[in-house]
Amino acid sequence: MLRPRNGVIFWRKQLNKGMEMKKDAYFRNRGGVAYLCRILCLCGEVLFTYQKDGRGSLKRCYLNRIMDSDLATLEKKVKGVSDMPNLACPRCGEIVGTPMLHWEGRLAFKLRIGRWRKERM
Repeated sequence: MLRPRNGVIFWRKQLNKGMEMKKDAYFRNRGGVAYLCRILCLCGEVLFTYQKDGRGSLKRCYLNRIMDSDLATLEKKVKGVSDMPNLACPRCGEIVGTPMLHWEGRLAFKLRIGRWRKERM
C-alpha cells in the first residue's frame, strides 16, 4: 500500500506472494496513490483482489488492475466488450458487474451498486 508523506511515496512491503503494485501512466495520472482491496459478494465470497488507484469511490474495476484471479488473465483473452462475460459470484450467482469500455479505451467491469463490498488490505 502507499502512504504519501511530504511528496514521497512509501510502499508497504506486505504484499501477497506474486503481487506487485502496477505503476504506469494511469497510476501517475491519479496522483500516485494506490492501495489493494478485496472485492466480495454480499454472500461473503471473495471475487478477486484489486488495485484501486487514486481517491474516490470504486465504480468500475479495470481488467489490468485485477490480481490473483482467473479474471486477471481475461484481458489477454478478450478482444472487446462483447467477448467479456458478466461478473458473477461463483457461490450465489449474483451479477456483481457488467462489462464496459471506458472512454480511455480500457476494458472494465461496471460494478452494480449494493451488490458487492470492499475490504481494504
